[in-house]
Amino acid sequence: MLLVFESQTHEAEKLIELLKKNGADAIFDESKTYGSNHISMALYQTVQAFKNKSNFADDFSLEYLIRLSGEKQISKALTFGVKNGSKRIGIIVDEEKKSNIINILGQPVAPGRYDKDFIIEYFEIVDIDNQIETEKKIFEKIALLNTKI
Repeated sequence: MLLVFESQTHEAEKLIELLKKNGADAIFDESKTYGSNHISMALYQTVQAFKNKSNFADDFSLEYLIRLSGEKQISKALTFGVKNGSKRIGIIVDEEKKSNIINILGQPVAPGRYDKDFIIEYFEIVDIDNQIETEKKIFEKIALLNTKI
């Protein structure tokens, strides 16, 4: 399940550690994702990578960032991670552990407020208002990960 929180992050590493200890499977900067389809595609690809033993990272959350970014290079994948100053924290968590995360970060907000400029630049999008073409470009980048050397 996806939870999104608006929270000013001051000690990102400590927060990530705390969230993982309390059941968060993946933690990312939700503003750098192009909506729920992007988030779902990356999750599907991450689960499949572990199932097929084609994952690049041993840590599920890091593998998820790799899939979100469409990049094997860890430094590029970490662009999608939560850092000091992050305001929109996305968390993938099992339903049973949802309350643990809410106790730490408060009430979740509606997902879907992305950083338009970041998406355009990072994924080299020409017309971000064309959802089908934008998602196609992002999904291709994610799917092509397994073919890159």
